[in-house]
Amino acid sequence: MILQDVDPAAEIVQLKSIEELSGQNDGPINADLVVLDTSPQFGREMGVITRLQDIEGIGSVIVVHEQNHSEIVRRYLDMGVAGVVPKVTEPPVLISAVRLVLSGGRYVPDVVLSKSEESGFAETTPVIDAPGLDQLTRRQMDVLKELGRGASNQEIGTRLGIALATVKLHVNAILNTLGVRNRTEAAIIAYRAGLTEFGQGV
Repeated sequence: MILQDVDPAAEIVQLKSIEELSGQNDGPINADLVVLDTSPQFGREMGVITRLQDIEGIGSVIVVHEQNHSEIVRRYLDMGVAGVVPKVTEPPVLISAVRLVLSGGRYVPDVVLSKSEESGFAETTPVIDAPGLDQLTRRQMDVLKELGRGASNQEIGTRLGIALATVKLHVNAILNTLGVRNRTEAAIIAYRAGLTEFGQGV
């Protein structure tokens, strides 16, 4: 349900195992992205990731997991996965992570950058009490709402009727004003501040 908001035109197939993936088609496999939902037993998915990367026709791989230690996350990333997303991630952030990976980027969770691993993912998520929120202009708030919905710059421009270059300027201004590092953190702020709701597809 969440992934359908990434792109309504995308074909999404849910499978229970890598064997099902291998047997989906008589011809070659063509999957732009595999979102691997891992089990609590760390280690088993490592073999699955290796097998996925060996299958011709598989694009990027995102791992959705319950581990909350930066060292384990780094091991996933060292294996070449394009994104590591904790299961406690808010839906709009997951959508943004998937779009980032599909556009050629790489999603890295905050726990990798955190100095403390004891608090877990839920507490290493960026703080939502953003002091700069009331400093945004009306148009910047409009852009922030779209970021909260996981919209790309092109989608924001189309929806708000502004040029792509203008969207980029607004996004940069929003990041600077809110003091966040990327649009994903800005999306979290928009979502938790009640500016947007999950399920409001672009």
